[in-house]
Amino acid sequence: MEMQKDLLNEIHQELSLEPVTAGVRFVNYLVDFVIFYLVTIAVSIAFKSAVASSVFASLFINYLIFFLYYVLLEGTTNGKTIGKMVTGTVAVREDGAPFTFNDAVMRSLSRLVPFEAFSTFGGYPWHDRWTGTRVVRG
Repeated sequence: MEMQKDLLNEIHQELSLEPVTAGVRFVNYLVDFVIFYLVTIAVSIAFKSAVASSVFASLFINYLIFFLYYVLLEGTTNGKTIGKMVTGTVAVREDGAPFTFNDAVMRSLSRLVPFEAFSTFGGYPWHDRWTGTRVVRG
């Protein structure tokens, strides 16, 4: 009986790791994108002179906010951003191990690679593929 229960738990875990659709991921992206820009606008207003001083400073601050948004949210909520909270999804590790702060850092660094957003058209974005993670219902 115990062996059967273990087998059922294993099957349930496999099923729960089914990636969500591209449409759900797009909604995640849109929600997170809007919030990122609201935060960026707030920071730009707060530090108007520093941001306006150069294009480099402005780009650096934007990339820093983008990186920190994903790292802090995914790292402190075990794989969720506000977009994922809205759609009821979560980033998980493919191997079933607990999602860590390091996973959030690596996913966020991967998102900074130029043209990474276009990798979603293949159905398996680079920030998932390179870090051994995926987004599932959760």
